[in-house]
Amino acid sequence: MNYRLALTALTALAASLALAACSFENHYESLADQFTRAAMSDNFSPVETEIAPGMRPTDAQIGAMADELSHLGKLVSVKQVTQGCEPSWYCFSVKFENALYHERLQLDDHGKVVRWQYHVAPPGAAL
Repeated sequence: MNYRLALTALTALAASLALAACSFENHYESLADQFTRAAMSDNFSPVETEIAPGMRPTDAQIGAMADELSHLGKLVSVKQVTQGCEPSWYCFSVKFENALYHERLQLDDHGKVVRWQYHVAPPGAAL
């Protein structure tokens, strides 16, 4: 019986650690991650409620984003950075399997995205 109790405790501990590992992403990193995944999948439906009215990209723009980002491999991480980030923007280093990108978000007074921009990191940037 003690074996079963110990196994249950270890399972609960492992689950807690797994959940804690996911919680290190802050709100803005999570938002950038959602936008990146939406662009990669050519489907902005999951982020529609996060976009300010009238600011949704066109289907052609979303398709172009998908064409560019979907070939970069798996999305590995999205980390917020402050160095070189202009006031009123949230900036991120976005690591894919095959490339490093820089992204930035600008929000309105209600916390809705009014701009989302991305570009490939300069040559020599660490992956």
